[in-house]
Amino acid sequence: MAPDPVEVEPVMRLPDTFEEFDTTTVAATEWWTTFGDQALDTLVETALLSNFDITEAVARVEEVRAQYGIARSALFPSVSLSADFNRFSQPANAGQFGAIFDRESGDSAAAGPPRPTRFAFSNFGASLTFAYELDFWGRVNSGRNAAMADLMATGADMLTVQIGVVAETISAYFELRELVAREDLLTEQVDLLTERLDLTEDRYQRGVATSIELYQIQQDLNSLRASLPLIGSQVQATRGRLAVLIGRFPSEVEAFLDDQASPVVSSDPIPAGLPSTLLEARPDLQAAALRLEAARQRVGERKAARFPSIALTGTVGQQSRDLADLVRADQWFSNFVAGLTAPIFQGGRLKADQEGAEARYQQEAARYARSVLTAFQEVDAAIAAFNAQRQRALLLQEQLDVAQASADVQLRRVELGVGDYVAYLDALRTVINVQDTQATAERELATARLTVHRALGGAWIAPDPDEQAAAEESNDR
Repeated sequence: MAPDPVEVEPVMRLPDTFEEFDTTTVAATEWWTTFGDQALDTLVETALLSNFDITEAVARVEEVRAQYGIARSALFPSVSLSADFNRFSQPANAGQFGAIFDRESGDSAAAGPPRPTRFAFSNFGASLTFAYELDFWGRVNSGRNAAMADLMATGADMLTVQIGVVAETISAYFELRELVAREDLLTEQVDLLTERLDLTEDRYQRGVATSIELYQIQQDLNSLRASLPLIGSQVQATRGRLAVLIGRFPSEVEAFLDDQASPVVSSDPIPAGLPSTLLEARPDLQAAALRLEAARQRVGERKAARFPSIALTGTVGQQSRDLADLVRADQWFSNFVAGLTAPIFQGGRLKADQEGAEARYQQEAARYARSVLTAFQEVDAAIAAFNAQRQRALLLQEQLDVAQASADVQLRRVELGVGDYVAYLDALRTVINVQDTQATAERELATARLTVHRALGGAWIAPDPDEQAAAEESNDR
């Protein structure tokens, strides 16, 4: 009795590909390995094994699995075993026996056998009881289907949690690498400015430099020195956040990091032709679709509850006055009952329950449509942001090359005795400043790439054909 599935309008109009792309082959993989960083791979694998958000999500799946088992059990007969013993003892002049003897009168009663003064009975019994509801209208089956959809949706939620944990781990890793690199660069700048200040003071004493130049360098140096404790605290905070993600204490994080000061993030463009069907890999969309199906099945369940139900019950067993006779074949008994129960008047409760289920079905349909539109927009925005960060990273590399070339020229002039050492120090400061900006740009490029992965629910990288064939052969085994 579940209604026909609704046509979610945004899904029907979903474009074949994302903006400015054609077609290509795409396959899912362990997408975090595309960053090409062994330390990052180790951190992600550790997070997948040890993160407590994932552990909680797995336990939530097990809880919903148990609830599905409860819903599914109603499709089968229930069987229960019982054993009982009862003893009855009552005076003969009380209760029903007293009423019987009070009706006896005259000599006939006196001439009869002597009246008992007490009645006592003992009874032993063992029985099996069966109960089963004929699911004629599909109410129980619809409830089972809804519970299965809820279970699968909860499993998709767990995958969403996993992707979130992986993404947060990657983000924290690149942020930590950026902060460590910037801390080293800041220390180099402090050393350069300290040397620059010494030279400027000497030049000031000789009347070559002005007091304004001296004070400006002192201010720059003090500003950089004041920044060192702040960036150190940021390093500590980011290390702590990464530690929580991998289920460790902050002091244990360093063991997962290698000596690579600044990981190299690939600036390769996203391959052309990402199909919109990649959104099917997003577990949050899968969960939304499954909850829509669960709501549809519950409409059928509520509708079927308004029709008569047929219940079958039966009992078979043994009864005997003496325990020793309980196993005799002729002491068996049986009882079978078939009953039909039809709701006649409940003040509109069942109808209101069905209407509520139908309203929840419409809510889930709207929620699913919104999720599809949001997911498509997120992918488009993530691709645009990645392309912008990629262009920025390329331009910063050109800027760094120019700054380094200028510093090299200044160094050669100093070595030849025709250049100013102060100018060389200023050129080195420019190089370090560009490197500092580049460290932030590298992290932002990695974050932009990560956002595309997260928006797609996985990878856009097509696997190597030989590796894919080997993986399929392994799965077949």
